[in-house]
Amino acid sequence: MKTRITALFLALLLPTAVPRAEAGPRDFLICIPGSSGTSQSAQSYLTPFFQRLESLAGWPGGSTTGSYQPTYAGCLQQISTGRPGFAVLSLGVYLEQLKAHRLKVIGQVEMFAGAGAKLHLVVKGNTYKTVADPKGKSLVSNHLEETKFLNRIMFGGKLDVTRHFQLRQVSLTTKGMRDVARGRADATIVNDDELRTMKSRDFGKDLVVLHESPALPGAPMVLFGGNAAQADVAKIQRSIAGMCKGTEGSKLCLSAGIRSMKTATDAAFAPMVRAFGR
Repeated sequence: MKTRITALFLALLLPTAVPRAEAGPRDFLICIPGSSGTSQSAQSYLTPFFQRLESLAGWPGGSTTGSYQPTYAGCLQQISTGRPGFAVLSLGVYLEQLKAHRLKVIGQVEMFAGAGAKLHLVVKGNTYKTVADPKGKSLVSNHLEETKFLNRIMFGGKLDVTRHFQLRQVSLTTKGMRDVARGRADATIVNDDELRTMKSRDFGKDLVVLHESPALPGAPMVLFGGNAAQADVAKIQRSIAGMCKGTEGSKLCLSAGIRSMKTATDAAFAPMVRAFGR
């Protein structure tokens, strides 16, 4: 669910300092459209984790700033005008901006609801049998900002959600499920964590999965070609590998809802890139 797990993960990379108007080569953009929380609310989860990142990288404390963008428009604006060196991006933003900003994968973040997670199209039981059936019906979810990603990855290029459904974006993670259960909407999209929540609630007993996406990798950590300082890349990669190791690292990762952080290359996301480009 894009709830506590995602909010904590986003928080751990947010800066302790006030973001500058234009980012520096060590600065991060955290860009997850449709996610909950704000930069201000996330700050309280940040300090010990971010201090560890700077320590592992050998950087002075407070030398890195950044911004968290929970909207699609905010993400694109910050990418274009903020010029950060590094970012953790949603798959949709990564796939769309890959070529334009010469993104290079340097890490992969696996959350408890992350790597291998799927998106699920959920409807009320016995209402529809195929994805084609709810054509023209309402789709309510907090996963609707990245429609190209939904079209090409979740639905394999077989439909355009903006034409197939009547879309209504919501911010509360359980809003879509409740609306479907109570007849106020025809369908919703949830991720694995949200699906588990749905099944644990009384309102979820009549809801079923009509369609699901292929397995999705963890969030890509990338550098922006031309923005990041090459001298910092190796330090960041060493830091990624050590963030969740040892007693201190394990506790920090667990508190942030992170299973692991590891170095990665473009190859880890190549299947998604191919599917998005078809």
